[in-house]
Amino acid sequence: MQVSARFTPRNTIARSGNVNGGEEVFIHNVFFKWKAGTSAAEIAQMAAALGTLPGAVPSIRSYTFGADLGLGQPGASWDFAILAQFEDETGWREYLSHPTHEAVRDEILAPRIAERATVQFSV
Repeated sequence: MQVSARFTPRNTIARSGNVNGGEEVFIHNVFFKWKAGTSAAEIAQMAAALGTLPGAVPSIRSYTFGADLGLGQPGASWDFAILAQFEDETGWREYLSHPTHEAVRDEILAPRIAERATVQFSV
């Protein structure tokens, strides 16, 4: 399912200060394909839930997410992505096990996910 580009707001939430500051940053990327029939209203609900995470999970340094703009090759793109930055792997693991993240992931996102891929790296 391709999500309309009109849905894509800028959803970047960063803590004050320079995220990188010349030091290593741990980056977590997640890519989603939604189940057939997932509505724009459901995607908006998921985005709203994701927007609560930076205020709830102290280890998040920057959190950006949004729907695909539909500019890539048809069938080769994902519907939605998250780009999260943490100080280190420990911060990322704290995020993964945080109760608010678990609730958003398991109760709001998971029922609508057809496919999911992740990539983690440090810069």
